[in-house]
Amino acid sequence: MNVKIDDSKSRSELIEIARLCYEKGYICGLEGNFSVRLADDLVLTTPRGSCKGRLNESDLVLTDMSGEPVSGGQPSTELKMHLMVYRHRPDIKAVVHAHPVTALGLTVAGVSLAAPILPEIICSIGNIPTAPYATPSTDEIPNSIVPFLKDHDAMMLDHHGALVYGSDLYDAFYKLETVEHFAQTLVVAYQVGRPIELTSAQVSRLHEIKSIYQTVPSVTN
Repeated sequence: MNVKIDDSKSRSELIEIARLCYEKGYICGLEGNFSVRLADDLVLTTPRGSCKGRLNESDLVLTDMSGEPVSGGQPSTELKMHLMVYRHRPDIKAVVHAHPVTALGLTVAGVSLAAPILPEIICSIGNIPTAPYATPSTDEIPNSIVPFLKDHDAMMLDHHGALVYGSDLYDAFYKLETVEHFAQTLVVAYQVGRPIELTSAQVSRLHEIKSIYQTVPSVTN
């Protein structure tokens, strides 16, 4: 099938975000998967069994909304999870799945990132739930995230990693950075004492002013 669509900008951005995640240690080896929705029925994504920090634009895979390749090689077996996000959230244009060490470590230890602790988290991405454990690369994973998709833009997958999504790839990446920074802050708090949650009144006030926390548009050449 020959698809005529100018996806050059999306390819460039996807490669950049994948490399940033690799360089920051959010993924290693062959871990992680990334995607961007190009149209109602087209998704550009990373290929199966590849180091995401060493990809070229020509390595990327174009699929339809059922996950069938339209051009390129084979997509990640985790693409089902991305497609579930797109089906339930038409406002979402990009999905990032990575394994940020601190956030994942806390989740493995049974420490939730959902508690209301940092104002910046509440105002920018809300709380961060943990989806129940599901076997990677199976239908269990996409099914496990469905209850959280409507009200959350970031979540942890139990023993598996982080799933974040946004209006574009940069928006999703910034949310991933925020999740990991919050996790690092929690670790420090536990080392010197215990995290103190904000009160319900403080959280309500933050919800009133959260509109000022908007993602700054990406600057591209």
